[in-house]
Amino acid sequence: MAHGPGRADVLILGGRVIDGGGSEAFAADVAIRDGRIAAVGSLDAWSAPRIIPADGLYVTPGFVDVHTHSERGLYIPELAPSLPYLTQGVTTVVGGADGYGSWPLHETMDVHAARLERQGIGTNAVLMVGAGQVRRLVMGTSARRPTAGDLEAMKRHVREAMECGAWGLSSGLEYPPGRHADTGELIGLASEAARRGGMYHTHVRSEGDGLLEAVAEAIGIAEQSGAVGVLTHLKAVYRRNWGKVGRALEMIEEARGRGVRVYADQYPFADAEVSLIPERARLPAETAAEERAAMLAAALRAVPDADMLGLYAEMAALPSLEPDRRRFLEARPGLLREMAAGALSSALPSQGSGLMELASWYGVHRGPGNPEERARFIERLGDPADGARIRSIVAENLEQYGGGGRVAIVESARPELEGRTLADAAVGLGLTTEDAAIRLGLEGARAMADILSQEDVELIMRRDYVATGSDGDYPYFGAGVDPMGVTQHVRTYASFTTKLRRYALDQGVVSLPHAIRSSTGLPAEILGWRDRGLIEEGFWADVAVFDAASLAPRSTAQNPHRYSEGMRYVLVNGRMAIDEGRPAGVNAGRVLRIQDR
Repeated sequence: MAHGPGRADVLILGGRVIDGGGSEAFAADVAIRDGRIAAVGSLDAWSAPRIIPADGLYVTPGFVDVHTHSERGLYIPELAPSLPYLTQGVTTVVGGADGYGSWPLHETMDVHAARLERQGIGTNAVLMVGAGQVRRLVMGTSARRPTAGDLEAMKRHVREAMECGAWGLSSGLEYPPGRHADTGELIGLASEAARRGGMYHTHVRSEGDGLLEAVAEAIGIAEQSGAVGVLTHLKAVYRRNWGKVGRALEMIEEARGRGVRVYADQYPFADAEVSLIPERARLPAETAAEERAAMLAAALRAVPDADMLGLYAEMAALPSLEPDRRRFLEARPGLLREMAAGALSSALPSQGSGLMELASWYGVHRGPGNPEERARFIERLGDPADGARIRSIVAENLEQYGGGGRVAIVESARPELEGRTLADAAVGLGLTTEDAAIRLGLEGARAMADILSQEDVELIMRRDYVATGSDGDYPYFGAGVDPMGVTQHVRTYASFTTKLRRYALDQGVVSLPHAIRSSTGLPAEILGWRDRGLIEEGFWADVAVFDAASLAPRSTAQNPHRYSEGMRYVLVNGRMAIDEGRPAGVNAGRVLRIQDR
């Protein structure tokens, strides 16, 4: 449509617009004024101090990442610019997933949001309150059912967060303390979010053997609470469960057919880092969970009160304890010890690092990475019965990934093995596959495997109710781990560019308009936005301009800290955040509150 003369702050001329609603690309100019899209069409008569020539480029809404862990770094000035996201075209991140919530326990959402806005953030931020967050605040890490008073206190925290602008409730039902919450508790909390039009965003109770039961529970919580349900990073893990997502999708569609507002999101990867020596192989057979819990409790009792804050900060991977958080926890010694225990227990599956760290302070020795325990582990390998048990567990672990031929070594003290499969590495080492896994695991090697079926990934992606979510963190660029001590996955740097490049442009698994909608118009529908998520006159100017020919994810398993390429321009609230492919050094993001939609 032709427009008469006008003036804008920015004119994007000659691009191919994909508006985010699912329609095919069309030729149009886009005018941006006062942070919003002023006009879309033929704008030859318009003028602006900044002209962006977009011939041969696509112009789309800025992408919305519906599952991030921005709570792990958005508040850190060095990480707040959100460059891993902006370089993919992401202009809004939804944070606080998996029940963690978007702000620390000692703050309210209002306080946290004000701090982010004073500091400046690179993308817009949607903040969720966590079911695990409020459970921990009221009950610590207790596994018991809440009393009526406990439940009312948790509901009050959710209600207050929603009144301050939170966009909904998240849950992580495979993690403590979320795994202790029953369905009734979650319906009660989600109902508080629903009263303000919020969503229930859930990492379901099982993504493996119990997937279908977990999907049914999530749908039921959304249906009975009235909240918009989002089954986040939908998948079926391990080979024995591949194919179950077909039935899970049918369940979602049946619910949608009867009027339940339920959606899903996914990241476009089948692989993940895997353990070469699973935890149950590291510990003696007689070391039951109860024994480990007793050992942990005994170790914590030995920690002097004066050291407890430091221990908690170390186990929770906090760079420091802020004065407000310190005062909050000092006034709640029981909660502090429960939180330290929870943080320490959460570290156990990852190489037993939590107990190993505690060992360095208080003489508790656990885990094969600890020199003393490593010697015991190797001694156990030499015992006929225990060695056979360990190798059997390792073999079973490898089998769920499809065997050693489907496990890739991505980092090793033996560089000649990097990039090879574990089966190939075993031949080179002259060992069985199980013994090669053990040897390399003890040497600290990292390995990747397809824990998901590629067919499942594509099946999910084709659904028009499945959005894109990276499950990404906020890493220090170039550092081996994120602020929570997690080895970085490429999805932080490359989820959106991988979906566009591999699945839309190269392989045609989905169309480009479908891929764009799953990252723009669909998240806007889920969040109930009325003026974001589309290239439409009057909408906020969150805009991405990219070159399809040069669009490329550069992050790899061996070198995850590499920014994506091909995003020429990214505007956040009408301000240039990526300019000619380079960060503009502008933090133009805002905290978006549910009342403002």
